[in-house]
This record gives sequence, C-alpha cells and structure tokens, in this order.
Amino acid sequence: MTRLSWNEIRARAARFAEEWEGETYEKGESQSFWADFLDVFGINRRRAGGYFEYAVKLSGGRRGYIDMFLPGRLLAEQKSGGRDLNAARGQAFEYLDGLDDHDLPQAVVLSDFATFQHVDLDTRQVVEFRLEELPDYVRLFAALVDEQATSIEETSPVNRQAAERMAELHNRLEAAGYIGHKLELFLVRLVFCLFAEDAGIFEPKQFRDYIRSRTADDGTDTGLRLTKLFEVLNTAPEERSALLDDDLKAFPYVNGGLFAENTPAPDFDANLRLALLLASQPDWHKVSPAIFGAMFQGVMDGDDRHDLGAHYTSEENILRVIKPLFLDDLYAEFEKARASKNSAQLLDAFHDKLASLTFLDPACGSGNFLIVAYRELRRLELKVIEAKAKHSTIVVLESDLRVRVEQFYGIEIDEFPVQIARTAMWLTDHQMNLEAGRKIGHEYSRLPLTEGAHIVHANALTTDWSSIVRPENLHFIFGNPPFLGSRTMDKGQKADLRAIARGYPQAGFLDFVTGWYILADRMITQNPAIEAAFVSTNSISQGEQPGILWPKLYANGNHITFAHRTFRWMNAARGVAAVHCVIVGFARTVRTTALLFDYPDIAGEPVLDLVESISPYLIAGDEFVVSNRQEQISGAPRMAFGNMPADGGNLILSRSERDALLASEPAAAEWVLPYIGAKEFLQGGERWTLWLKGVTPAQLRAMPTVAARVAANRQERLTSARPHLADVPHLFAQITQSPEQPVLVVPGVSSERREYVPMSFLPPGHVVANSCLVVENAPEYLFALLTSRMHMDWLRVVGGRLESRLRYSKDVVYNNFVVPPIDDGQRATLAELGQSILNARALYPDSTLADLYDPTTMPAELRKAHSANDDYVDRLYRAEGFNSPDERVALLLDLVKEKDAAG
Repeated sequence: MTRLSWNEIRARAARFAEEWEGETYEKGESQSFWADFLDVFGINRRRAGGYFEYAVKLSGGRRGYIDMFLPGRLLAEQKSGGRDLNAARGQAFEYLDGLDDHDLPQAVVLSDFATFQHVDLDTRQVVEFRLEELPDYVRLFAALVDEQATSIEETSPVNRQAAERMAELHNRLEAAGYIGHKLELFLVRLVFCLFAEDAGIFEPKQFRDYIRSRTADDGTDTGLRLTKLFEVLNTAPEERSALLDDDLKAFPYVNGGLFAENTPAPDFDANLRLALLLASQPDWHKVSPAIFGAMFQGVMDGDDRHDLGAHYTSEENILRVIKPLFLDDLYAEFEKARASKNSAQLLDAFHDKLASLTFLDPACGSGNFLIVAYRELRRLELKVIEAKAKHSTIVVLESDLRVRVEQFYGIEIDEFPVQIARTAMWLTDHQMNLEAGRKIGHEYSRLPLTEGAHIVHANALTTDWSSIVRPENLHFIFGNPPFLGSRTMDKGQKADLRAIARGYPQAGFLDFVTGWYILADRMITQNPAIEAAFVSTNSISQGEQPGILWPKLYANGNHITFAHRTFRWMNAARGVAAVHCVIVGFARTVRTTALLFDYPDIAGEPVLDLVESISPYLIAGDEFVVSNRQEQISGAPRMAFGNMPADGGNLILSRSERDALLASEPAAAEWVLPYIGAKEFLQGGERWTLWLKGVTPAQLRAMPTVAARVAANRQERLTSARPHLADVPHLFAQITQSPEQPVLVVPGVSSERREYVPMSFLPPGHVVANSCLVVENAPEYLFALLTSRMHMDWLRVVGGRLESRLRYSKDVVYNNFVVPPIDDGQRATLAELGQSILNARALYPDSTLADLYDPTTMPAELRKAHSANDDYVDRLYRAEGFNSPDERVALLLDLVKEKDAAG
C-alpha cells in the first residue's frame, strides 16, 4: 500500500465533507463517521475497527470508552450535533490519564459532525474549523500518515558531563603510565561505583565520602584504598575480615565477576585524586548506560575510531531498528491480550514469551543496542504485570520480574567496550529494578549480581555465533556493524570477509558490514524463525552490492521485512559521525505488509509506507537486482571510463606549465591537448596533458623537457604496483578514448543536490580523464535519454554513492538502462529536445555546469527544457507517464528482468 499524497487526501476530504454535511446526527452514528474519516487518510476500515469504543480505566475504578483511538496517533471524542465541544475536551483529557505512556496520542480531535476542534498535545494549541473546511486542514492530521515527527529524547547534559570527566580521568592515568587492560578494568569499576552511590546500590555519597575521608589529600594512597575497596566488593559479608574498618564493611557484596580479577593499583597524585572527585560530582543516577559507548569513543583517538569502525549509535537510531524488528509487534500482541475476554491466560502466556526471548548483537561495541532493548523489554514487562494485577488480588513479588539480562548476548572485537557493555547491562538492570520497585510498591534490587549478559570478547567474523548462543534458542539478531567500505578495509578485514563470502561472486566489491548479513543468514538457516536487522552504510543498497549480496540471500529464503532508506547518522558521541545510513530488517518469514521508511529530509523524521515487498534497492518492488553487465542491455553505444594517466603528475600540465613548455619547445604543441577531468568539466578551469601516442623516439629526443617528464614517469612507474607500465612511460596507463573522436561526457561523481547529472558533448581534440565516463560518437538522442528524469531516478537507486554524492557506474547504471523501442521520428524528437537543453545552457556562456545545475541558480530556460524532455521520455516508456521516481525505477527493473528472461 502506498501512502496517499496530500492532494489525494484533500480530494478525499472534500468528498467526506460533502457526504456528511447538512444533517444533524446523533452520537450513535460516530463509528461510521470516524471510519469514513480514517478512510480519507488511507486507513482501512477493517484494520481500524479495533480502535472504536476503546476501553480505558478511569479514576475510582470507572471504565470509559473512547469513541475512536489510534494508539500513539490520535484520540477522537464525538458529540451529537450542536453540543459544546469545549466541555467535551475535558472528557477527552480524562481519558488521557488512563492511557499508558507508550500509547499517548499526538493530538486530540473533537467533533459534533459539523465542527472540529484539533488539540496538539505538545503545544496545546487548539484549531477549530468547520466540516466543509476539512480539506484545508488535513495536514493537522499528519500523524495518521506517520509524517509527524516522533521525538525521542536523546542523552541529557549530565551524560555528556559524566562521560567527559571519565575521559579526563582516563587520559591522566594513561599519561601516568597506567595503560592497557588494567586501566580499562579500573575505569569500568569506577563507573560502577559512581553509579551505585547515586542509584541506591550503595548508600548516598558512600563512594565519594570514602575517597574524601579515607584517602590523603596528596593522593598517594588513593590507588591502594580503591584496590582494597574493590576486594571488599567482591567478598561476601560472611567471608570478610572481622578487623575490616566500618567504612569498608558498610559496602555491599556485589559479585558478578566485575571485581574478581586482581590488578595492580594505579599511582595517584593530588591532581588525579581531584579528577576522580570531579568525576563523582554528576548525578550518575541520571546517566544513561547507553552513553558509555560515547564515553569510550571520547577517550580513543580518531585513527582508532576509524580502524575499529566505531560509530556508537544514538538511542533514536536503536529504536529505529528494534521497534519494527520486534518491539512494535510485542506491544501489539500485548494490547490484543489485554483487550481479550480471556486476558488473564493470554497475559500469562505473553509474559512467558517475554521471559523466553533471546537477543544477539554480534557487533555490540559498548552495548548500546543491548542496553536499550533490555530496558524496553523490562518496561513492557511492567505493563504486563500491571495488566495481570487487574485480574488478581495477589501481591506482586520479585519472582514476577522474569525478564533478565541473561537473555542478551553480544560479540565485540575490542576488550574495553566488552567490559563497559557488561557493566552497563548491570546498571540498566538496576535502573529497571528501581522502576519496578516504584510500580510494585517496595524497593527491589538484584544483589549480589548474577552472571549478567553473555558478552564475548571475539572477532565476530571468525567466531561461530552458534557457539555463543544456540540458534534454536535465538529469536533476534540486531546491531550496528563497522562502517567500512570495500576500499577502506585493512588486509585482515578483507581476509575475514573473503573467508565468509566464499560462493558470493565479486565479493571484493562488498562492504565490511555484509559479513554480518552473511553470518546472520547462516544462523537463520539453522533456525528459520530468527529475524535480523542491521544499521548499515547506504552503499549496500546501491551500485554493485545488491546484485552480489541479495541473490544468494534470496535463494536461501530471506525477505526484507522492513527498511529505513538513507538517513543522516545521529550519534551520541563527541564528533558526530557524518555518515549516511540505512537499516535493513530481514527474515525467512514473509510478512503480509513490509514497512518502508523514507526520509524526505535526510536529517529529519521518516515517513512510513506500507508495501507488499521491498527491493534490495530499498524501494517498493520485486525482489530483483541488477548485476554488473559488460554490454549495454539495449545495444546502445559502448560507454567507457576516460583515460587513466597513472603518471604521478608527470604527463599533466597546468596552464603556466604548458605555456612555459611551448615557449621553450614549440615542437611540443602538437602533443599537448586539453585535459578534462570531472572538476574541469563541471567547474571550469584548465589543465593540459602530453598525449604522446604515436610519437617517435627521434621526436621525443628533440623535446628535452618533454623527455625529462617521460623519464620521471618511468621512475614513478618502476616503483608502483604495476612496474610493467614503465615500458611505456610516454603513454597513459589506460587508453579508452581517442581524442580524434567527439564524445559524450558523464562525470563519475555528482552532487546529490542536483536534479540532473550534468553531461555534455566535447568535440575532437580533448583528452578525458578517468574521473569521467565517455561515449564516443554518441548519437544526439542518447544525450536526451541519459539526461532525463527517467535516467536520473534510475541512477539514484541503482547507482553507488561516494558519501552522499551520486556515483555513476557504466556496468550497473548505464549497461542495465533499458532504452525503449523508438523509431526514427522519435529519435529526431529526442535529438531536438536534447538540443534545446544545450541551447538553454548556451544562453549563459560565463556559467559553468556546476552553476547551471545548482538547484538555487538553475536558469528557468534550462529547467523548462529539461521538463519538456522529461515528459517526452516518460511517455516513451509508458503512455500515461509516472507519478513518482519509484514507479519509474520499478518499471525499469521489470524491463531488465524481462530482457534477462528473454535471454
């Protein structure tokens, strides 16, 4: 199902108003009224049926019934014609008090069949309008089409302050020579103690007071005192020394392995002691354990972060993964059980299910995904317990809290974040126990600590995941694997990926993250009920990669169940990573509806589209991919890369170098040609090259300056990875285009801001660099096809990206672009339309292609010429044209599939 456009919604709203206008209705007709209203926004009556007369418990044990309620979106209260809507608002707000926080709507709407009042619950702004005015106010109901921003509170300032002070302490200890494993373990223990004294595990300020009162001001005994404290925390009360002083004796037994290992005590001085006391000042009770990943990132240098691919995920992005993967379904199942006639039994069974679910993050870093998933599962369990309590007079006991950290598993290649993740899961457990205590009416704590989450220090790509968690016991795999492209992996990472990608053709093009997809698929093979989802670089849904990865995943029975299209990374760490990501969920289970989240604003909130299936290019469409193709699928002229110099700059000349050369050696003039790379092509400027193809030894010796450049190029190539090229030092390393022919030039990379990739013809006499692609002797009609909206939409979906910029590929984009059957007359019309585009450019001779195709400065004449070309090309493919880019791409994919099937 495709989300309706606002024009369609306005048209439906007008029909709705016309059908219901002019009568005085009674409240008993409200269900039909609101069913028709929901239909305006594309919400199926049958699916919405469960949201009428929605029961809610009010104060004093009373029960109320909301006329229409979509949890998380909209609450509607209906009155008979002419009734006071202001009075009705109080009733609606009373209903809000009976709802769980998870279900609170974004707005309340009141109606008497003739008038609406819309109340925004964030701003409390009230907008009143007549029924016939509904088409003008439909955007007030954006929540009904999932376009309303969902605000997810990110980490508070106390998180940042705590992380930065711990980073300062880390850096001072490291500078003092206390490094490696012992430093990492020491810091994690301190984090636990700082949290414990603010969160009720220790007495308030117990740890801080111990440092202040029991250590010397000069800090000389601080390390030893802390080591003794850690020993006490690891010792059961009955095993402690009878001579232990009262301050130490007052600390509880923690256990859990955190304080078990004996490590050397660090040396402190007055400044280090002060740094520790400063680190204790923030209220650690308010610190989210999910910030520990950001703390870790803050104390690593930039090179380490890049090598590890460490991009620690914000809670917002984590929820973008876990909500569609499992959390939304669990809440829906809970609501169904709670509303059932035999809810007591169904809630018991659902509670059993929550306590049995098992989760794996095979690239867990400091545990952010595990922390947030565990927290959300515990909060859902509390709702279940509250709902069960309504059917029983039995007091809730600790044994009723059955969701445990032991249900969570992780793999992480670096040791320090493993320590952080284990501790963070304990702290999250304690936070959730405090929440539970407030709900059940008495304090609840799990001390001594239990085994904890199963987080393993290992390389996820060389470790058998089934040795960490048995596949038959596993339900969900999720996470944020490292962000490393096929060209940025080191040798070890490439070897790891090659080892697991055997059987995947052209695996050398795959990004590092695909290794996690492949290994998740192997776990799913052992238990087809497992579902998985990963945050990934958007390159895995573009260019060559879908055609390499997905055919095998499809052959194994997988399907994409939900996806977030490209969005800008949001990170909880210092120095937010400038990365463009996607999220892909997949499973062997075929869902009746797949969830596709699109980002009209790449840094904004998503818009949800319910579709039948999701293509590997993350558009609505068939499970079909295009692969590298060596010949153009429709027999269009061959496209090639421009010429590759591989010369260390010896054959390339600036304007001043060219002028100096020609002044000293006029004979070189016939061998110097304009050199056009993507920069010159798009932004102007001049470079020149020595094009010495066909030069004789005598001619070369007669040009000493040229000969010297050739000699320097020979030396450059002798030490390169391709020393055989030193045999022809006067030539480009790869010659794919002849300067004797006219060419159509396409830049290899172009800004994503441009509506069209600028392309143009160059007459003979130019050498095109390999940063561009060329078609020699290209017919004029081909230019019109390639510069069309049809081809641009195709490029944006199947082409690769360099960061967010469009990367043009001849083997994937051009060679798979199906040219429609066209006759001579249509070719002539295309040529005229293409010439109109060139003519519009010629009106601005002082402007570069970059100037002309900047969306802000693009001339109206040029835009009009493109628009005419776009419309004509669209109708060559389909007489009725297209309503969206996705429709164009879907048709082109179908055409490729048809041609492949036809052989």
